[in-house]
Amino acid sequence: MFAHSLSVLLSAVLGMTGLVHLAWALGSTFPYANEQALARAVVGRRGITRMPSMAGSAFVALCLFGASVWALLLGRVISAPVSDWLVAPGGLALSAVFLFRGVIGVLPTFERALPEQPFLRLNRRFYSPLCILIGLAFFGLTLMMPNWSWRLGLFG
Repeated sequence: MFAHSLSVLLSAVLGMTGLVHLAWALGSTFPYANEQALARAVVGRRGITRMPSMAGSAFVALCLFGASVWALLLGRVISAPVSDWLVAPGGLALSAVFLFRGVIGVLPTFERALPEQPFLRLNRRFYSPLCILIGLAFFGLTLMMPNWSWRLGLFG
């Protein structure tokens, strides 16, 4: 039951984040007044004035939508003709990607490379912690898969 609820929550967070990235790909500046303010808040490169390409934002949105579906697969909310031997490593890979982004986002080197405000503040308070939580959720969902945790040698 917990895995089901966690996967639905995780999928909702990833889906909403994907929708925001898709809106940016289509030219929206939500929640900021203009493109420069948005770029400074979500990209953070020194001197940035424009958002990355439409294709880049659309690709991120597509990846987030895929991760959202994968969360539902891990929680057995939906099923697909895919073996657990593929679903579980996918969950571990997604966990690693999000944990990596979360941890690297708070390192001084990362912060020196992307110093623009408000990105730096938002990254410390929201982006990196959210990525870490998403990574932990994917890891937990993978371990909660039926008959999977024993293969990792964690529970006997």
